[in-house]
Amino acid sequence: MAVSSLLLRLHLVVVLAFLLFFALKAGLLLLSRQEALRSLRARTRIVDSVLGLLILVSGGALLAQYPGRVPAWLWTKLALVLLLLPVGIAAMRRQNKLGVVLTLLGFLYVYGLAETGSLALQRPAVPATAAVLPGLAETTATPDAAVPIEDTTARHASGLSTTDAATIAAATPPATDASATASSPEKPILAAGKALFQQNCEVCHGLDGKRGINGAHDLTKSNLNTAGRVYMVTQGLGKMPAFKGQLTEAQIQQVVAYSLTLK
Repeated sequence: MAVSSLLLRLHLVVVLAFLLFFALKAGLLLLSRQEALRSLRARTRIVDSVLGLLILVSGGALLAQYPGRVPAWLWTKLALVLLLLPVGIAAMRRQNKLGVVLTLLGFLYVYGLAETGSLALQRPAVPATAAVLPGLAETTATPDAAVPIEDTTARHASGLSTTDAATIAAATPPATDASATASSPEKPILAAGKALFQQNCEVCHGLDGKRGINGAHDLTKSNLNTAGRVYMVTQGLGKMPAFKGQLTEAQIQQVVAYSLTLK
């Protein structure tokens, strides 16, 4: 998973570099600085080609390693990138200001997709019935203890936003025997959970749970109990993919049991 982490970082750096060059050239075009634009394009022609190729290669590799089912927003992001790259390059070559502006707006939308994991550029809506999040104060209370979402101290300690906390609260059942399993798991369960965690979670969370790539929460600071974690792994939330259908219920319990040891 270290390779996946490096690949993700490379992809982010390449994308930012490409957008920086494109935005700079777009600014020169819109300001009618033709001579400066021609000079910059001549110096960065090879760089642009290399960056574009790296975006496609690294993005494709990351997509192939994506844990769980690939969501619709990610397919949309991929399709837009494949469309915007050639359109933007062609618009810049023809010095088409409208085409360049539309391409920039398209890239901004793609960035919003990556940040929110939503086609509407919105976080998951808060269900009207959501009132409490079970088990936030896991380290100081029983697993099925209820903490109001308005309790911002507990919510911040969990590493979740109000929206995320409410979403889990609406769908998370009361903690059952799974909580007892997580509090005193057998070594084989932890070993299996660690292996599954390395295969599916380490790329974003890190093996120690602290990496925080791609919006992943620091698991060592999370006070979510077993039921809340099982829900998140099963159903996904925001940019976190759902593992329902990819992992069995037993495997999800194993991953959760291992995650509870990350302190």
